[in-house]
Amino acid sequence: MPRDLNSIDWASLTHAYGSAEDVPDLIRALRSPDAEVRQEALYELYGNIYHQGSRYEASAHAVPFLLELAADPSTPDRHEVIHLLADLAVGYGHHHVATGFPITSLREAVAQVPDQTWRSWSQAMKAWYDVVATGQRQPIPLTKPERRLLETRHELAAYDAVRAGVPTLLACLTDLDAEVAGEAIHALAWFPEEGAAIRPGLIAVASDDRQPAQLAEAALVALGLLGGAPAQPVTDLLDANLSGADAHLRWAAAVAWAHLGGDRTPDSAVAELRTWAISGRQNTGQTAWGQRGSLALQMLDRVAAPVAEQVRAGHATDVLAEQPSSN
Repeated sequence: MPRDLNSIDWASLTHAYGSAEDVPDLIRALRSPDAEVRQEALYELYGNIYHQGSRYEASAHAVPFLLELAADPSTPDRHEVIHLLADLAVGYGHHHVATGFPITSLREAVAQVPDQTWRSWSQAMKAWYDVVATGQRQPIPLTKPERRLLETRHELAAYDAVRAGVPTLLACLTDLDAEVAGEAIHALAWFPEEGAAIRPGLIAVASDDRQPAQLAEAALVALGLLGGAPAQPVTDLLDANLSGADAHLRWAAAVAWAHLGGDRTPDSAVAELRTWAISGRQNTGQTAWGQRGSLALQMLDRVAAPVAEQVRAGHATDVLAEQPSSN
């Protein structure tokens, strides 16, 4: 890895604070035996190549080295490296759980701009970074729509760089460290174009009674997020969990059914979502995908809007009943 890291001209690449020349040392620091050094490096990477959810020119270049760390069992805190990879791929993942990641629209938006325009925009931004790095003030050279398109291109580049690491992430599904396996599940959920390769691994996790229940729950939701036409053995797996005794697995199966079934989602899944949505005003538990009750209500919006409207009306009635009469 040190040789490969040095082969990239990081100083010519940009991240949130200009030159990305600090990135290789931060990646190396993720292998440090000192936990504080590792945490500081991770914090810095979240600040520069993934600043407040944004990705930059250097972000995609960092991904192959992060994947190498994720593939090495001797890497400390591998689950945190995988979590960073998922964030680099899709940004704030919880924003996409109810709808799926809009990869098609991202590809369409990027395809509209010629390569020469991309180069021109990138060069203009690099020149701007060089000026403001000296303390001078200068207007950003691109319009807001142009900047947003350039950001979208960086997002797609990072996404595709992580997508190339799907085999590495699949290997992590069988890791003995449950945190590593769990983060791999949450990362794999965002790559529907690799669905045929990913589904068998997720099915294996969700079907294995020896796995921790939270991994099975995550795998079920991930199967839904991958999308595609509902087909066996996925539908059999969802139906089995939907009728099972574990409430969290019923929730996950219902969410997955809503993603896959749309307006043809089985009544049993709609009923399960309704139960969770009604209880959403209480603490129904936080998962990596979001709060269970809140997500259940969002899925009802997609597959059974009248039911979602009834649930919200009930919530409003309950809230009003709790208010003092003088309010």
